[in-house]
Amino acid sequence: MEIITCTVHSMLFILSIINIYIFMGKHIIKNTRNLNQLITQAKSESIHLASNKSQLLQIESLSLQIYENYLTTISEQEKINKNILYLKLQLEENLATSDYYNDALIRLLIPHEFSLTLVYKAQGNIPYIKGRVYWDNKQREVQIGSIKNVISQIKGLCNDGLIPPIKGIEKKNIQWDYIKSSPEIESAVKYLGKIKFKQYLLKHFQFPNGKSRSAQLLQADFITNKGDKISTDEDSTQNFMEPKDWYSIWRKDNL
Repeated sequence: MEIITCTVHSMLFILSIINIYIFMGKHIIKNTRNLNQLITQAKSESIHLASNKSQLLQIESLSLQIYENYLTTISEQEKINKNILYLKLQLEENLATSDYYNDALIRLLIPHEFSLTLVYKAQGNIPYIKGRVYWDNKQREVQIGSIKNVISQIKGLCNDGLIPPIKGIEKKNIQWDYIKSSPEIESAVKYLGKIKFKQYLLKHFQFPNGKSRSAQLLQADFITNKGDKISTDEDSTQNFMEPKDWYSIWRKDNL
């Protein structure tokens, strides 16, 4: 009979703690005042079965200890969530910056890896060719030169061995239609335009500076300060009882 009574007491004690866990998991416990009310209720439910007062103290002591650790865990969770958000923002910014650097390197060093569109215009009865390149989320435009000047520069590139000889480049009075009809000449004009775009980059490229979006929004706190005190809206955990060795009390009364 004594063993059965002890078992009943133990089960009741455990159920009380489980109830507290359920309340906390649903964030029903808002502060220590609310916690104390729940503890009082749990003690009232157990008092008619408890053989001594120590078991009632066990409920109160363990509940307070669990709640204190719960608040610490929640605080750590908030710090982790903050750091995760910071890292996500930082990752997005780093990816954008690495793309920015990668695109700039391609346009400086690997002309066949990016596109340039040719545009033919006339200004003051002088026809000239421009090149359009998409870079840093904007369309950029560089002036390649008049047709006469462009053909002259292409011949120079051929003589220097930078591009292979082009059939028809020696033709006199080359016009835009003729350039468009010759894939080799058109490709050479684009190549020249990409060289011009390198000069554009030398003038306009800027390294990212200033505070990043993640730095403005958040300051990561990767080192958890174990000495931080946890407070609630209405009461402080400093009002908690001194921790008791609840297991020793329970073992003394039940084993």
